[in-house]
Amino acid sequence: MYIDKTHSKKDIINLFRRHGVILNKDLTKGQIISKIELYLDKFIYNDKIKNLTELKEYLKKPSIKQRPTQLEKIDFMFRAKRIIKWYKNDYILNDEMYNSVEDPYNDVMSIYMWGDFPTVRRACRMYNASPFCTQHVNPIISDSVEEEMNNNKIIKKQFLYSLKVKHDKENPFIIRFD
Repeated sequence: MYIDKTHSKKDIINLFRRHGVILNKDLTKGQIISKIELYLDKFIYNDKIKNLTELKEYLKKPSIKQRPTQLEKIDFMFRAKRIIKWYKNDYILNDEMYNSVEDPYNDVMSIYMWGDFPTVRRACRMYNASPFCTQHVNPIISDSVEEEMNNNKIIKKQFLYSLKVKHDKENPFIIRFD
């Protein structure tokens, strides 16, 4: 079975782990790929990967996991921070930040594909909130990062209410529940 070279060993192991199959981490990527057909019958499908054909197509296509080079990361982080600073300065168009309405749009269009990075997602959200937003721009987020973000939202929503009582001899207090 052919697997595109952009899928890393860790990506393959995590994909199968999320779908109920545990792969040996001690094996090399080549060994995992050669034995992968043994694990296909144990793979549990879901709404994103519905059957064996979709799994094979997913593995044949290049990985959507984003791995920028150091120079690319420096460039898009600079642009994202520039958009965030523009937001914090109340979207002022001047010589220091942006001269025209097209400049922030061009910056956000050059960084939106790096949506796995929180700074880029924040910059896109801030651009979309601007009065100069010509088109709503959504960052591209890989499935694993999106799943992690959804899990974090669930954790943040769960809250256990409790009451803490501190005893003080000088100041007694009364608690009433009506």
